[in-house]
Amino acid sequence: MHRDFGYIEEGHIKNQSYDIKLLIRLATYLKPYRLPLVFSVLLVFIITGVELLLPYLTKVAIDDYILVSARRLRLPWGDSLSMDIRKRYPSLLIPTKNPDIFFLKGKDMDSLDQRLLFQAKKRGLLDRIRYYPAPIDHSTVRALIKNHPNLVQFGEKTAFIRYDDLKTLSNPQLLNLRQKDISGVLWIGIIFVFLLLLDFLSSYGQIYYMEYTGQKVMHDLRLRLCSHIQELSLHFFENNPVGRLVTRTTNDIQNLQEMFSSVLVQFLKDFILLSGIMAVMLILNWRLALVCFSLLPVIFVTTIFFSIKARGAFREVRRLIARINSYIQENFSGILVVKVFNRERENRRRFQQINQDHYLANIRQVVIFAIFMPAIEIFSSVCIGLLLWKGGEQVISQTISLGILVAFLSYIQKMFQPIRFLAEKYNIMQSAMASAERIFSLMDEKDIIHNPLTPKKLPRVKGKIEFKNVVFAYNGGSPVLNNVSFQIQEGETVAVVGATGAGKSTLIKLLVRFYDIQRGEILLDDVDIRLMEKTFLRSQIGLVMQDPFLFAESIEYNIRLGNNEISDADLETVSRLVNAIRFIKRLNKGFEEVISEEGTTLSTGERQLLSFARALAFDPKVLVLDEATSNIDPETERLIQEALMHLTKQRTALIIAHRLSTIQKADRILVLHQGGIKEEGTHDELMEKKGIYYRLYQLQHQ
Repeated sequence: MHRDFGYIEEGHIKNQSYDIKLLIRLATYLKPYRLPLVFSVLLVFIITGVELLLPYLTKVAIDDYILVSARRLRLPWGDSLSMDIRKRYPSLLIPTKNPDIFFLKGKDMDSLDQRLLFQAKKRGLLDRIRYYPAPIDHSTVRALIKNHPNLVQFGEKTAFIRYDDLKTLSNPQLLNLRQKDISGVLWIGIIFVFLLLLDFLSSYGQIYYMEYTGQKVMHDLRLRLCSHIQELSLHFFENNPVGRLVTRTTNDIQNLQEMFSSVLVQFLKDFILLSGIMAVMLILNWRLALVCFSLLPVIFVTTIFFSIKARGAFREVRRLIARINSYIQENFSGILVVKVFNRERENRRRFQQINQDHYLANIRQVVIFAIFMPAIEIFSSVCIGLLLWKGGEQVISQTISLGILVAFLSYIQKMFQPIRFLAEKYNIMQSAMASAERIFSLMDEKDIIHNPLTPKKLPRVKGKIEFKNVVFAYNGGSPVLNNVSFQIQEGETVAVVGATGAGKSTLIKLLVRFYDIQRGEILLDDVDIRLMEKTFLRSQIGLVMQDPFLFAESIEYNIRLGNNEISDADLETVSRLVNAIRFIKRLNKGFEEVISEEGTTLSTGERQLLSFARALAFDPKVLVLDEATSNIDPETERLIQEALMHLTKQRTALIIAHRLSTIQKADRILVLHQGGIKEEGTHDELMEKKGIYYRLYQLQHQ
């Protein structure tokens, strides 16, 4: 069974502590980019400060300039309530010529103890009429005093005019009287616009630096993940579909990038904003704030409930995306088989089932958020309703100012913005955490052929190969090779033959350390290959497979593979030596011709000739051919046989062959049967023995 990293088996669902560990592990990738991240966080504080300040400016504009007012408060001497108010709030009381009469500004009403204020209202000490405070020396006030002295009451430096009496003034007089208020509102508007501009610039910088950090982190993580996957053994790739690995390095990395750029810092911003809003609301009016906060426990419990439901839904969606990618990759890679055997309808049926499962998983996810998001909106509306009920009642009773109520409405809307954001982005967080589980599960994969701690490097590789009592089995099963021993001398060409499943290809995989043997030794120039670096070992071995793989690149790249030490002259020389130059010259762009994926626009023989040219270009000391001539026509076989003469010249060669006619000129032939070397000798010697090799030869030539 293929191992699916996208699937969390029942009983292995990760808990919140595991999520924290994942976040800590992700945070290690942020260290190289601390400066832009810190700058982004600083901008978050600026943005949050601006958003907290804007509603307060609205409150100031209403209470200090638009609806600036005062109320008359009678505090007779000898009265305990009056004396208590005089003693506790001397800075808020505006005295008049009458020692028992004071004025209290409307914006300061909320600063008084509400119990004292209630008693003052009940006893008729607080006048319900609103007065407009104005400087006594103002020209309009002097004219009003002269013409209507009974409409004005006096403080030490301030005159108080009832709002109803302001209607007696002409429009020019009223504008002249309130010129200071108009100027104040204008300045608040200018500050408001400046803060919006600051918010825009800060938001631009914050988004830019956060996206920059997120992209760089994902760039590094993707690079590290791809490098790690390339280090994994061949066994890993044989047991894991390519489509799932592609999902890990594309979709899952992209999910993490979205979390970095649009969730983490935004979450910090919203947390600071939410904390600031709650603090400001408590400072403005803690009683009204507690009314608004009464729904927060319900919202918290609701969020926890839906988060648990959403996590499982996202895991299932990500698992099914991996299945879709894997299925598509497999079917498109095998499109020839699909078409030859008319499997289009069956494949469509199978894909329809996988696609349907993915659709249903997404619908389950949508249902969760289709309930959760309206629930948050309902809580928001209920909270605003409570605020209008209690706050409106207090404004009517003149317990609080209208500016406070307007500010509270703005703060409530801003308070629910972070909650809505968390609800909207929680799916990104859940998807990212599910992706992080799979990515780090893959990063923790230990199926790696390790380099030795102190590798040995041969000063000059001669090409002597020796297998000594080698034992190897796949996945702990029955041994494929059992006590295999043989030598290949420097410059010798040795062929290995045997029935299918005898272990011929396994010899090659062990020689280049795609796998490590369980017992015995494999020596290159009398040095155990496990004591050499893998890159050094493989650089000395040229491998030509039965089905050569070509990249969707130019002919030149497929021979050179990015090695700039191979010159253009070398390219042409090796292509001529292996007889590939003939078809290359026929191409429109020659060596610059870009071939299709896996070289499907070339014939099998042409692809094989290119793989021979590639092997010769890298000039290895050991050449390994794994049934490299089994799928070609006689003419191409003749060309390849000529190429082999150049390839094997002054090189050690190990040839795996099914077609025995291609190896008759080998120096020695090894017959591998049931995991062991049963016969050894030249073609003529083995034919004389009339053993396994003889029977294989007769079967092929009957």
